[in-house]
Amino acid sequence: MPNNPDVPYWRLSSFYFFYFALLGCISPYWGLFLDDKGFSAQEIGELMALFGLVRILAPNVWGALGDYTGKRMPLLRLGCAFCFCIFLNIFWVNDFIWMALIMVGYGFFWAAVLPQFEVVTLNHLKDQTDQYSKIRIWGSIGFIVFVALLGWAFDYISVSFLPAFMLLLLAAIFLSSTLIKGKEIPHDHESTDGFLSLVFKPTVIAFLLASFLNQASHGAYYTFFSLYLEQFGYSKSMIGFLWALGVLAEVGIFLIVHRIFAKIDHKTVLVVSLLLGGLRWIITAHFVETLWVLALMQLLHAVTFGAMHSVAMHYIHLYFKGKHQGQGQALFSSFTYGAGGALGAYVSGLVWMQDLGVTMFEWAGYSALLGSLIAWIWVKKANN
Repeated sequence: MPNNPDVPYWRLSSFYFFYFALLGCISPYWGLFLDDKGFSAQEIGELMALFGLVRILAPNVWGALGDYTGKRMPLLRLGCAFCFCIFLNIFWVNDFIWMALIMVGYGFFWAAVLPQFEVVTLNHLKDQTDQYSKIRIWGSIGFIVFVALLGWAFDYISVSFLPAFMLLLLAAIFLSSTLIKGKEIPHDHESTDGFLSLVFKPTVIAFLLASFLNQASHGAYYTFFSLYLEQFGYSKSMIGFLWALGVLAEVGIFLIVHRIFAKIDHKTVLVVSLLLGGLRWIITAHFVETLWVLALMQLLHAVTFGAMHSVAMHYIHLYFKGKHQGQGQALFSSFTYGAGGALGAYVSGLVWMQDLGVTMFEWAGYSALLGSLIAWIWVKKANN
């Protein structure tokens, strides 16, 4: 726990728990839900790409509003409420167009949530950003609990019940958000540089591009990993176990990452995480039928997501200070999780459906390796 009595540790942690528990419903099982609805692999890829595309614009809208008004938590609560109302319509939707509209609408308001909350959390932590992982770890625990619970449940009940679980968690996220007050930090010593001048610094561009390629490499994983495993005969409970194993490794890294940063500079962690990401996806492509190898690759989620996310929060907090915090978080979210995730989902769907001379996870591996090279050459060390 951060050594700061002003940090509402458990209230912040509870929000991350429910938020990422919801992702524990979406990441492993949304593709299975869409497949159960009768959508093809290409349609699933297109739907997930649309979900990613709306996250390119939306976080910047909400981030700018948050910076301008300073009302981050009210905006976040508004986003949660609209997500709940839009998602209620999922029970009456079966065709592609209406499903796309629901996912785009949900995605637009969902983009109001995490970037705003990350700013609130980092402002509570002030100069203790390396302690961020001790709060964020509860998100990983929430993910593990629900991915394992639903994996077991869907061996006995239909995956068509997934939206009911998601609506319950959306309500819990909203209720959790009402317990937390926003926190702004003084701007007295902030840089006078404009936002675009900060963005177009070469090291910032390199960092964002490397993060973009990392998230693009995860597109195959978040969209098709469950379907990929099901195709090779894995049960839903085993699929849930493998997802949970990856996030359990992520929990482990969140517990010790602040110690790693005390000994190893952030750039090295960034480069090595991307390098291991390339290794993870290429081996996954060729050893999917060997359970122990697949399980070993899932443990690399500790670095390909856990360490990557922690180092990214450090860089974003370093690059974008004062009045630019919300826009910085929004830009990172939209460019990486939005554009990167959309590209990864779309290309993965095409590769799955067509013979393009490379497998879905091989393509993901090459993307991460390119990101590692860019980070190694152009991202500057930044430990202060």
